[in-house]
Amino acid sequence: MNPAKYSLLLTINRIKASRPDFAIVVFSGHGAYQKSTILEINENEEVINEDDLIGIASRQISVFDCCRNILIENLSESHKSMRMFSDGGSFKRNIRPYYDARIMSAIEQQIRLYACSVNESALDTGDGGLYTTNLLKCSSYIPNSYKLVGIAHEEAREHTVRDAILRKHTQNPDSTLPKCISSQQLIIAINPNNF
Repeated sequence: MNPAKYSLLLTINRIKASRPDFAIVVFSGHGAYQKSTILEINENEEVINEDDLIGIASRQISVFDCCRNILIENLSESHKSMRMFSDGGSFKRNIRPYYDARIMSAIEQQIRLYACSVNESALDTGDGGLYTTNLLKCSSYIPNSYKLVGIAHEEAREHTVRDAILRKHTQNPDSTLPKCISSQQLIIAINPNNF
């Protein structure tokens, strides 16, 4: 929570060095946009670039639940230079091997999910970030065996746009997803009842 930049970058490098097969990286906090998304990581106003959180694993989903308003002023050079699933839950049977197998069947990819489009603000509610809340809700509805990241994002996007309008706000989640066949896409959730 709110790490020092040096400590965070060391941790990221340590994780990268272990060469994980899959990672979900979630950033929820303040952000801006200047050629890419800039993330403010602590109360000392230290920032990192979204690219600092990319490539942690060969298969990765990255969620950026932050504003992406265009930053007009130039940042100093020192300002130019994040955990979700760990154990597979508490189900009657261990479904983690099924989850892991499905993740490893996906091609290597770097997915980027943004809570809003460039030059927009991301709303925060009592339940947390509006987009992340909707993404988690949509990810928990799994009609088949798996929930693809792209499908969960599109569902969360629709809910977020609608919920933002109800709050007299404009927020249009965005993403960067590979255009590969479904069996090659990363999943965000698994239905334990189907295994």
